[in-house]
Amino acid sequence: MKEVVKLRNGEKILIRHVIESDIDGIWNNFNEVVDEKIYLPVLFPVRSKFEKQSWFHNIQKEREICIIAIHPTMVSPYNILGQCEISNLEWDAATHVGSLGIIVQRNFRDLGIGFNLIDKAIRESKRLNKEKIILSSFLDNERALFLYKKIGFKTTGIRKKQFYMDSVYYDEVLMELWIDDYINKNP
Repeated sequence: MKEVVKLRNGEKILIRHVIESDIDGIWNNFNEVVDEKIYLPVLFPVRSKFEKQSWFHNIQKEREICIIAIHPTMVSPYNILGQCEISNLEWDAATHVGSLGIIVQRNFRDLGIGFNLIDKAIRESKRLNKEKIILSSFLDNERALFLYKKIGFKTTGIRKKQFYMDSVYYDEVLMELWIDDYINKNP
């Protein structure tokens, strides 16, 4: 799957599955978001080459999904603008459920990248026999929650004080989306 998408600012980007040569760009992007300390419940950036490689090989082994947005004129590893991953759950009886995680580089938010990444990841999940996608977000991440609701995710619960970072508690919102409902509304 490769698709050229026009952003709200008129620029065109490429959306495709991750390949091994994208690893440094993926983790560069991830670590930038970790450093913001407001969107991920992760305290330390990932620097180890072994950990980065293990992540990639696990995606392949477990048949998980990682869709990336690439800027065609930027140089690697800074050309990856965002990524959306659908991970398998650990339970044998939940193979029909995928867990969504997404990040978009700060300077490229609110341009349509997140929507396009999630849309492609949902459609790919259907191809891998997933029926439902779940996710979680900080309750105060209004930008993300707006997007998730726009796509059709429904809130299933809130975990109070789920995360503790920099002496502050954060509530976590739990959401889900049935893939067939999404595809029927967005053929």
